[in-house]
Amino acid sequence: MRMKAVILAAGPAERLRPFTETRAKPMIRVAGTTILEYMMEALRGAGISDILIVVNHMRESIESHFGHGHDLGLSIDYVIQDPLNGIGAALRCCEAELGDEPFLLLYGDILATNFPFNRLQEQFQESGRAVAAVTLPASSADFGNVYLDHDMRIVGLVEKPKDRHLSNHVFAGIFLLPPSIFSLLQKVGNDIEQLYQALIGKGALYGNLWDGGWIDIRRPWHILEANRLMMDDWTNSRIHHSVRMEGPVHMEGPLHIEEEVVIGAGSVLKGPCFIGRGSYIGNNTLIREYTSLGPGSTIGYGTELKNCVLFGRSILGRLSYIGDSVIGERVHLGTGVATVNLREDNAEIVMESEEGQLSSGMRKLGAFIGDDVSIGARNVLAPGTRIRARYQVDDLITLRTVL
Repeated sequence: MRMKAVILAAGPAERLRPFTETRAKPMIRVAGTTILEYMMEALRGAGISDILIVVNHMRESIESHFGHGHDLGLSIDYVIQDPLNGIGAALRCCEAELGDEPFLLLYGDILATNFPFNRLQEQFQESGRAVAAVTLPASSADFGNVYLDHDMRIVGLVEKPKDRHLSNHVFAGIFLLPPSIFSLLQKVGNDIEQLYQALIGKGALYGNLWDGGWIDIRRPWHILEANRLMMDDWTNSRIHHSVRMEGPVHMEGPLHIEEEVVIGAGSVLKGPCFIGRGSYIGNNTLIREYTSLGPGSTIGYGTELKNCVLFGRSILGRLSYIGDSVIGERVHLGTGVATVNLREDNAEIVMESEEGQLSSGMRKLGAFIGDDVSIGARNVLAPGTRIRARYQVDDLITLRTVL
């Protein structure tokens, strides 16, 4: 079935700051690849090459990276949503481009080990009815809860459920929709929830159960969870022939190491981990499981990295420790910078946010550092620290000249 895919990527995703200060949300990088590129590769694998991306916030970060998709074997066009007035309005922006054919709709903040595009297409061909991928998250409390009958027809949707209403199933952010939904969307004032409710009321929306790994990336620590999700699917190492080791290096587990990487003597790499092209790993460095280093990363002598994501082109000074953290692009950390990732009382880590204090639900969590931040030598970052883009912190100096 030939069809187009619509990817929603216009919103500012303020809950993911500081990383969305300087990039569109789907350009966040996990396990070496952006969210958007994972989607595009899966679409191409399902035979879908025509893609519409709805953009607004930091749209240049998408357009300059992908262009019109020729390098990926895709045809990409962009639709600007202005003003930002909801998902339904974003979809209406695409109506003229989609014509009279069914289409896939993807929310731009989801990630999965196996996208179920082929399954949705098969179900749509059989029934001609709208299909929504549904999944079983660890907790459904934060999502719209979906209720299914024995024929997989969706018979209920509760957007903000109270405990007694909780279902196991939630929308997974992927839909296959017929063009007829646009007239219905107009009738409900471009309200996407009301569109789904109207389809449910007509018995015209079916579910397709997605039992693979899935995550909706809504908060900074979800980047770490997404990174782990993708790396857990790795079974083999992929090490480019140009990788140079300057002496004995110990490697174990699945390692993905790109071209022109240099690894210093005495280093230890424990997979799964990813090292992007053109990176330099200093002598006696320890890179532990679930670490992803974006392209052009420089890691100083004797530094330890554990369960962290670096977007790329950052410099980490020697003898540093970075754990359970996410670091943006072009960050400079001085010698001996350390993240503390565990509270003394072993309680859940609380982060400061625009909404006030926010519990992460996690007991180990380090720092979240935006692009172009500079942190001087010997600074120690508290659990759950969040630093906005372009912020500077001086060296922690305890003694100056004494005459």
